[in-house]
Amino acid sequence: MVNNQKNGVSLLRVSACYPQLVLRPMSTQHDLPRHPVPPLKDTLAKFVRSVKPLLSSSELSTTEHLVKDFGEGDGQKLQKILENRARSMDSWLADWWLTAAYLAYRLPVVVHSNPALVFPRRHFQTEEEFLKYAADLTFAALNYKSDIDNDKIPIDKMGKEPMDMTQYKRIYGTCRIPAPKCDKMHFSDPSRPVQHIVVAHNNLFFKICVYESSGEIISPGKLLMQLKAVVNASQKPGEAVGILTSEHRDTWARVYSDLVKDEVNRRSVEAIQTSLFLLCLDGPASHLSAPNVATLAALKIVHGGGSKGSSGNRWFDKTIEIVVGREGEVGITVEHSPAEAVPVAMLMNYCLDFLEKMPKSKSGENTAAFPEPEKLQFNISSDIKNAIEVAEHNLDNLVEDTDFLSCTYSGYGKNLIKEFKVSPDSYIQMALQLAYYRLHNEPAAHYESAGTRLFYLGRTETIRSCSIESVHFAKTMLDSKSSNEDKKQALLAAVKSHKDYATQAALGLGVDRHLLGLKLAAIENGMQIHPLYRDPSYVRSTHFKITSSQVAGKGNSVMCYGPVVPDGYATCYNPLGNTINFGLAAFKSGHGTDVKAFHDALMVSFDDMEKVMAVGHQTRAKL
Repeated sequence: MVNNQKNGVSLLRVSACYPQLVLRPMSTQHDLPRHPVPPLKDTLAKFVRSVKPLLSSSELSTTEHLVKDFGEGDGQKLQKILENRARSMDSWLADWWLTAAYLAYRLPVVVHSNPALVFPRRHFQTEEEFLKYAADLTFAALNYKSDIDNDKIPIDKMGKEPMDMTQYKRIYGTCRIPAPKCDKMHFSDPSRPVQHIVVAHNNLFFKICVYESSGEIISPGKLLMQLKAVVNASQKPGEAVGILTSEHRDTWARVYSDLVKDEVNRRSVEAIQTSLFLLCLDGPASHLSAPNVATLAALKIVHGGGSKGSSGNRWFDKTIEIVVGREGEVGITVEHSPAEAVPVAMLMNYCLDFLEKMPKSKSGENTAAFPEPEKLQFNISSDIKNAIEVAEHNLDNLVEDTDFLSCTYSGYGKNLIKEFKVSPDSYIQMALQLAYYRLHNEPAAHYESAGTRLFYLGRTETIRSCSIESVHFAKTMLDSKSSNEDKKQALLAAVKSHKDYATQAALGLGVDRHLLGLKLAAIENGMQIHPLYRDPSYVRSTHFKITSSQVAGKGNSVMCYGPVVPDGYATCYNPLGNTINFGLAAFKSGHGTDVKAFHDALMVSFDDMEKVMAVGHQTRAKL
């Protein structure tokens, strides 16, 4: 452990895995340190080192010249602008990041941006069981909100340092709103508590009040009665208005403007946008095919299955959409703008624990005095109907082009990796690097998300998992002439390099956010963008052919999302004690990407890495 201090945060040996938890009032959050502006010299040195595996010697020489020019010229001016911005704001990065990473992003949020957290599968024998589970899950989610509002949830910690909890306050009652070029966000007003959720069934939307006049959450029995009323009132599918939210953002912005000109439509849309969350009651999706049940569930949660499935039974702009399907698939689709995966994974963990301990609902509850669900009406013009048909076609193409695979490596899990005395997260990251090199015979720019919530309003920083050490490790592992000891030492060096970078990233001392800030400072101040940002070093190292994150969840759960580049892979994982769950994805139209081949290469990589590490290690029966 490093004991020196920077910006009020001790330089702990932290990894990309989940925080510890302690009780502490959220009112102390403003005491957290502010996001630092790293020294320019340090960032540029890290940048050059990180791009070496991706460049030829001549390209590297050009990059070093550009970095020197930037560091001695424009970079210094922009650094001062950033430092001044940091002194005058709670976070120099937060607003810029929200806009650049999310609101100004124009591709559809479905697949490209929205992650989906898939719960352990359920088995419903009857419609009553299905609706009762949905009611109980809703009750649990409402109780979690109550705990957040009343500062009853524990404060996340990394080591001994408290972490920012702002994102927890932003997942309920929040919605993205389409607008030309750059979207907007609706956040709930704490002084005007939201009283309702919206339930979607058969493409129809219903507003349900979920609080008694006393302010208490309505009982699970009353929720169940409300859901039964929704289902009874929506036996036939409605027009798939919700599928419009899956469109390209500029397209959706134009259609949205027309849609809400009608006062009835505007009120219905506002009811959805202001709701605490959506509950989506899905039917079967017999048209979908998948290699296993877990992947089928992932498809339903990620995109709903397209126009023939439940994609019209969504409002993809909504921060939280809890999905419960009649075939047992359960999960949360997340609009990513206001929060990372951690608060949503914690919501899932809370709900699963809550449901395990929840007593049976009382029978014979009096629900006569409780208001009936309000069906949200839409007046569909011919133009809107045409837009829905176009959206259905476009989403069906995206669904067809995206290849998801939910799978489990069953050879071992984080318990054995810990016995090897290495970071499980860093070890898994190196397995991803090895799998890509094994399959494509070249290194790949590789993104892993590191939380920066040690700082007030902190979000993420990039861990650049592709390194000099990771490439040497991959080459050594695939070289038949290398000894086992050579392979082991290469693996240990690669893991150490990754863990060191992860530590720096969590402390706000990575490369990518700083370089982004310098670029945005230039744009905001009317300065020319330095040629470094057009150089192959920057372009190639930010074209992330592997996008990855660890989302640790309770039980047999996993998060899934799509690749961020056409020729890339998405890899999200949940390390369990003796297995590791993966959500993998690639585009079928990608340039040489193949999710099944990547899966196979990954499984072999884990096997090979164990053989290397297990020599002389007597922890497993077979050894």
